[in-house]
Amino acid sequence: MKKKLCAVMVFVLTAVMASGCVKKEEIQKYSHVDYAMGTVTNTTLYGRSPDLSEAEQEMMEKMKKLETEQLSWRKDSSAVAKLNQGNQRVADVPEPLFTWMKKSLQIAKDSKGAADPAIGSLTRMWDFESENPKVPDADKIKALIKDGIVSNAYEHVKLNEKQKTVRKAREIKMDLGAFGKGIGTDEAMRFLKKEKIITGAMVALGGSIAVYGEKPGGEDWKVGIQNPDGKQGETIGGLSVKGGTFISTSGDYEKYFIDKKTGKRYFHILDEKTGYPAQTEITSCTIVCSSGIASDGLSTACFVLGPEKSRSLLKKYGAKAIFVDKQKNVYVSDGLDFELTDDAYKIVNKDIDG
Repeated sequence: MKKKLCAVMVFVLTAVMASGCVKKEEIQKYSHVDYAMGTVTNTTLYGRSPDLSEAEQEMMEKMKKLETEQLSWRKDSSAVAKLNQGNQRVADVPEPLFTWMKKSLQIAKDSKGAADPAIGSLTRMWDFESENPKVPDADKIKALIKDGIVSNAYEHVKLNEKQKTVRKAREIKMDLGAFGKGIGTDEAMRFLKKEKIITGAMVALGGSIAVYGEKPGGEDWKVGIQNPDGKQGETIGGLSVKGGTFISTSGDYEKYFIDKKTGKRYFHILDEKTGYPAQTEITSCTIVCSSGIASDGLSTACFVLGPEKSRSLLKKYGAKAIFVDKQKNVYVSDGLDFELTDDAYKIVNKDIDG
């Protein structure tokens, strides 16, 4: 009996010693800067694996293919470019592009064209991403407006849900630039959810950000709001959010050029009713919601509309906003955890949620 008891005690002691030697798997962190979808990307991953770099590389490859195979009108091989080719009135649209077009056209309708994926004819004229952008010929812009190709362009695109086809006027060109980075963050979120080794992540595609899971300590994620008048990375304050959140910012400081003849500054957010950059007192608009494509599209639409006219749009999409105007006033939706840190700016108590 004593021998059996001793044997059991030795076994238990050995088991305790063995368990004491096993360390809990530590959460690893990996950060990387890359370039995809026409912008600089910043990714931070947390997870229970030393191979987080491989996961990040796989995700970035998906982002790059998303541009070349689906969204870029500049890449002849992409689904959007093929849709724009020729003068087809009716064309098949493969998934997931059909769904993205459906969502972006709905935002265009809800915003009355403030963000419109069907103004490709106009964005091509301006081509802000070319090496030497210049102001298009005024008569050509007037012709687009007069012919109804640009103003409320979304009305000239009809989708057939059953057949997955699109019917559009011959002159209509699609450009999902105002929605593309948001689509990218949606796809990044989809990827992150499938990767069991990843416990938390922040993925930034230019001005569009997806936040997933948790940080090791469980604290909120912090997102800086770019100072419209500052250098890249200089912020006016910080926004605290939970995982599962999408944040997109549109500003007049992102893509612009100075006309060599007149010295006038032109930025990339266009008003389809005039054919020129939007005339607004807003210099930056940040949208926070539960969808990447919505956050990106709404940041453009609300930038054009301004705080007061954006109320119904924000309410419909369950979105929150931060507006910054040219007088350095900051308008913040109720419920957002935002801390202003730049004394040159001030928060204005204005009911932008309606």
